[in-house]
Amino acid sequence: MSVTEGFHRHVEQVSPNVIERELVKLRALQRDHAFWSNPLLAAFQQGALSRDDLRYVYSQYHLYSKNFTRFVAAVMANCDSDLFRAQLSENLWEEGGGCEPERRHAQIFRNFLRRSFDITDAEAIEYAPHTRHFVREYLVQCLRSEPMVGTAFLSLGTEGIVARMYQIMVDGMRKAGFADDELEFFQIHIGCDDEHAVTLERMMASYAGESGWYDACLRAMNRALDLRNEFFTHLFDELHERRLRPMLDKIQSRTSLATGMADASICHTAGAATKPLYENEHDKLNIKFTVERLPLEAEVLDPRVVRIPAGKFNEKHKHAHETLIYLLEGSGQVIVDDRTFAVRAGDCVLVPRWAMHQTQNLGRSEMRFLAVTDYNLSSRAFLGDPTDYRHGADADAKRRGR
Repeated sequence: MSVTEGFHRHVEQVSPNVIERELVKLRALQRDHAFWSNPLLAAFQQGALSRDDLRYVYSQYHLYSKNFTRFVAAVMANCDSDLFRAQLSENLWEEGGGCEPERRHAQIFRNFLRRSFDITDAEAIEYAPHTRHFVREYLVQCLRSEPMVGTAFLSLGTEGIVARMYQIMVDGMRKAGFADDELEFFQIHIGCDDEHAVTLERMMASYAGESGWYDACLRAMNRALDLRNEFFTHLFDELHERRLRPMLDKIQSRTSLATGMADASICHTAGAATKPLYENEHDKLNIKFTVERLPLEAEVLDPRVVRIPAGKFNEKHKHAHETLIYLLEGSGQVIVDDRTFAVRAGDCVLVPRWAMHQTQNLGRSEMRFLAVTDYNLSSRAFLGDPTDYRHGADADAKRRGR
């Protein structure tokens, strides 16, 4: 049954073809809404979220999950068609687990929280103000809206985005190491919510004969997407806060972090052991180098020693962290974006964040330099892969963790 069949009495004077064209326009605007560029969704797509990040995201999302049937029931109560109320009751029946209440979707989500994040008491979750605002506004919109607006809010703005949104989440969780059997809640909704969206679209379309129908539906759809976009942005910002807060608290405390640290964690003497970080060799690109980390326990800085044999380069790459290069021995050049700097022992070069750069040894002896980065800060602040290698990252590259 298409969304233009079974219309309410309001649309007797409106051609189904006209309504379908309007729905196509609304769906296109839904697909292009700013929500799909939300930084949290982008972090899912990049595989940038850890299990700990996702523990916070989904603990907050629980409030929405457990209240979802209230949203449907509110729209159902406002509907003046017993046929559509019956169809919405089918949606509620599925959400409630049918004859198996223990299989209701909210409970499956709680099972996910318990199994994947060890959240054994979902009722003890502390919800952020932005989470409570999101759920409250969703309920208010469903309770106080005319049926035409409420159905647009829940169809195009809510159920109609679930399959695409949850698939993005599932892909991101797989990248974070989640097993498929942990993702039942999302797979269920990817499979069934398109049907729910169609039911709600039929209800919405039944009011197409009302004055201002298209604009009212567009506003309702955008309201739902805007609310979710705002909520997800707050979640993303909170992830930054949670990652950086311990470091910021230590800065603000005015307490020496040297207390209790071993001497070797503060002072690295010549000839003392370093920690191999990674190496790479790529004959076609003339790349060969090694990177060692100095075993100094800094919170922000991450000092490294890089060695490049005579006539070789390191990779052309860019990253979220700043780097100060101090040349200890050798000579050559450092390329920073479109500029080239000749260097020799004793010279310093600053590589700004995200500047494409490469160091080339043009001398006859090994080049050795100290690279002091703020990697320990930027890797917390940047939700994503903090390093982008443009060359030499093929399967033959010999890498160890950053």
